Amino acid sequence: MSEERIKVLERALIRAREGRKQAEKILEQKSFQLFKANEKMESANKMMEALLDDKSSQMNIIFENSSLGIFLSSKGQLLETNEALHKILGYTKNELTSLSIVDVSHPSDIKETLKFVSKLNKGLIDEFSVKKRYKRKDGSYIICKTNISNVKNIKGKVKYQVVLLEDITATERNSRMLKTLNNLSSSILGKRDLFDISWETVNNIAKHLKLQDCVIYLYDHKNNILKQTASLGNKIDVNNKIINPLTINIGQGIVGTVAQTGKYLLINDTTNDDRYIVDDKIRKSELAVPIIANNNVIGVIDSENSEKNYFQKEHIDVFKNIANLVSAEFNSAISLENEKKALLEKNKLLIKLEKSNEELNNFAHVVSHDLKSPLRSMSALISWIQEDNNDKFDDSTIENFEMLLKKVDKMDHLINGVLKYSSIDKINENYQYISLQKIVDEIIQIIHIPKHISIQITSVLPTLFIDKFRMQQLFQNLISNAIKYNDKDKGEIVISVEEKEVSYLFSVKDNGIGIDQKYFKKIFEVFETLEEPDENSTGIGLSIVKKIITMFKGEIWLNSEIGVGTTFFFELKKENLDTK
Repeated sequence: MSEERIKVLERALIRAREGRKQAEKILEQKSFQLFKANEKMESANKMMEALLDDKSSQMNIIFENSSLGIFLSSKGQLLETNEALHKILGYTKNELTSLSIVDVSHPSDIKETLKFVSKLNKGLIDEFSVKKRYKRKDGSYIICKTNISNVKNIKGKVKYQVVLLEDITATERNSRMLKTLNNLSSSILGKRDLFDISWETVNNIAKHLKLQDCVIYLYDHKNNILKQTASLGNKIDVNNKIINPLTINIGQGIVGTVAQTGKYLLINDTTNDDRYIVDDKIRKSELAVPIIANNNVIGVIDSENSEKNYFQKEHIDVFKNIANLVSAEFNSAISLENEKKALLEKNKLLIKLEKSNEELNNFAHVVSHDLKSPLRSMSALISWIQEDNNDKFDDSTIENFEMLLKKVDKMDHLINGVLKYSSIDKINENYQYISLQKIVDEIIQIIHIPKHISIQITSVLPTLFIDKFRMQQLFQNLISNAIKYNDKDKGEIVISVEEKEVSYLFSVKDNGIGIDQKYFKKIFEVFETLEEPDENSTGIGLSIVKKIITMFKGEIWLNSEIGVGTTFFFELKKENLDTK
């Protein structure tokens, strides 16, 4: 080998040794860096483990102390549950973990729930929210806002679902109750027909409470039965009329018992209650609530459902509030119906009374006419007999003939009184402005006033738009009555008026014989007289006065004291007079 070749090899060997040293040095540096990196990694792992442990503790604290019900579910089974869920549903932890979502769901909500759970398991959706009903251990149901989310592994496969439950039963119940009551109130407000109110009520209840059946019964107090007035379901024909409406005796069946006691009844299983009455079909549960007005049952709201234990406390509360609302409208409708009936009866009575009065007036005129003729003949015959035999009769017979003539005259006055009384409201009204002062002055000038009696008018009598003839009769009868029954040596009659804000108060006062208080009402009746100071007294004058004042919608009364005198008061309302 040449020397030059040897030198080349020596230089290559030297470079290889130097390269190896550099590589060893680099390897040493990298090994140190790797060692340091491993140290840092171990420290980070320890920190991550500690952090994960802390987060797990925090999650456990949140899980156990949350106010929301939480459970983990896989394929419909409940895996883990928290304390809040136990309280919401009333089950223990062991009881819940042995159940499935189907077991704690309302039967009507299961289909919808499983549809979404299937989508979660297939990974088609990761979460969903829904309001649904859950069955508690005691058999009652609550409404919960439910949020269900998928939990997946690192490969994206669904491990289980996290379910959060918020009990919103009270909120939903109040909202539904308020909505139902508001809609019902708007729909029946102002209605005054019992059937309209009943139909609006059952339709609103069914719509907002989603009931299978609802019936309103009205209490027929006359026949002591309950009658169906509105109903849902299969009992309605095309004209919205009830087919074969059911009637129930008070005390009969569940509805009849409610009407009798005035207390609601909730029947969870009608097959165990002998009072249950089948209407259109058999149903398993029933709720009946009375409609009460003025402490009296006036109807019953009744609802049935094909499921046992269907009706809950929320239904009772809603039905009670609906019954209170409906009772007010029913009461108004019943009052209006009674008013209509009373008005109809009143009109019938008025027609009957008018006809009776007309017949009575006709009878009075006929009888008066038929009586007057023979009376005149009797009076003439008695006078002729007396004249022809005056010299033959003794004093006693002559006195008897005179008494007989007075009785005939008395009967004539009575007949005239009957005619006046019966015709007082038949005379054509002639309203005009009349000075009552002038009328009374004319009466005083016309009638006979004994010298020992004085008449005073202490205040100016008003001018009224009124019937002159009737006012003449009124004052003339009162003044004549005061004259007739005055037994004093110095008789006094005082006429006055007091103008009030809404009326005129008139008075006619005398110092005559007076009237016992027990006769105050009797003296205004036809043919009633307490004394007979003369043969011309008929007992009709004050009856005519009473009738005239009644025609003017006024009132009359008196104050009196035996031996001291009497004051007649009568009041006329300005609203019934056109004053000047």
